[in-house]
Amino acid sequence: MARTNSSLRIRAANRRDIPAIVEIATSSVDEDEEVGFGTVRSESLFTDVHRLSAAWRAPNNVRAEEVLVAELQGRIVGCVTVEDRGEVLELINIDVSRERQGQGIGTRMVRLIEERARGEGKRAVTLGTSRNAAGVAWKSLPWWLSRGYHITGEEENEWTRSIGPGTREIRMEKTIPRRIEVSLRDVAETDLPIFFDFQRDSAANYMAAFTTRDPTDKEAFAAHWNRILNDDRVLVKTIVFDGHVVGSVATFVDKEFGKPEVTYWIGKEYWGMGLATYALTRFLRDVTVRPIYGRAAKDNVASIRVLEKCGFRMFGQSKGFANARGAVVEEVILELSDPSAN
Repeated sequence: MARTNSSLRIRAANRRDIPAIVEIATSSVDEDEEVGFGTVRSESLFTDVHRLSAAWRAPNNVRAEEVLVAELQGRIVGCVTVEDRGEVLELINIDVSRERQGQGIGTRMVRLIEERARGEGKRAVTLGTSRNAAGVAWKSLPWWLSRGYHITGEEENEWTRSIGPGTREIRMEKTIPRRIEVSLRDVAETDLPIFFDFQRDSAANYMAAFTTRDPTDKEAFAAHWNRILNDDRVLVKTIVFDGHVVGSVATFVDKEFGKPEVTYWIGKEYWGMGLATYALTRFLRDVTVRPIYGRAAKDNVASIRVLEKCGFRMFGQSKGFANARGAVVEEVILELSDPSAN
């Protein structure tokens, strides 16, 4: 398995990765913090290079678990273990290096695991977190709930008894639809803070290139969207996937180019799932004006590919100053024409 979400890549681990896996497992959470919630660190295979090496079975298995790592710019930043349990894929454990926490890497890792489950025809992704003897749930519970997982029950088992008396496992599950279901709707006021968070991401800005001068300027953002939502010449829709707002798609007429164009923005944590292609395809069913155009920085291969999948073909090239890169950048212009025109 090797899946990519922009520059984040999930691949099968190998023996050379063991030191990095152990480093992540031992540093992602303070040892004192997880007392009463998880396996005692001195007994965990993943917190000791020698224990993990001894338990490793080629190509990337430890016990019945498959070990995967997440790479960002060539460096291992996360580790996830999964187990095939027939109709479901069990997510055993997930860790992100401490310095990379809060950057959406865990969310993107989970999304890619869910895509694997979908590709393998699994009914659901399942997992377990814990509740200590005092009745307090491990801090990840709200995070899992926010990502569409629901509690199916609580139980004592061999794992919880190894932690200590009174500890219970909270079992969770997320049903995985066989098909990706993307819907479009009118933009709501509550979507705007989500769009603003998407806009502030530095990697997304770099890829988009031709962005606002200061993506962190909330007043400028609000003024921009106020103009968009009150301009009859602009049609903009919110993209929804799995109950979550994942981006927006719009059509407008550029003042200089003078022709209708499409544009879209997908939150980085949802990259690599084909959502832009699904959304743009659906959008173009309702926006029937042809020809219509799309643009992308020349090195934004993923965005160019989305346009091509939707039937756009190369039309021309241009150059312009890209705020996100602080330099003049080449861009390509693609055209979607009426098939009868050919």
